[in-house]
Amino acid sequence: MSVVRVLPLGLDLEVADGQPVMQAAHEAGYVWPTECEMSAECGLCVSIVREGVENCGPMPDEEQETLQRTMGMVDPSRRLACRLTVTGPVTLTKRGVRPEGEE
Repeated sequence: MSVVRVLPLGLDLEVADGQPVMQAAHEAGYVWPTECEMSAECGLCVSIVREGVENCGPMPDEEQETLQRTMGMVDPSRRLACRLTVTGPVTLTKRGVRPEGEE
């Protein structure tokens, strides 16, 4: 289990080994901005890795393809939360993450 800090919300999210960050957020009762519901197609869940890039899991092909298509580049400091796994502490910035039921 690793802790991912999500800014600007200030959420400390526990993420199991091999579990995508977005899935952990959903299971903990948080909404993460997306349109494709974790299929790595829309790119809206892209998050900025502020600290702990060395603790981020490998970037799958579908994540690389979506980042290239939506951002015009693949950069290890920009990751899709629907595919990002972690092996240690990471700090991300993603605006719009909020508790379910909160607008």
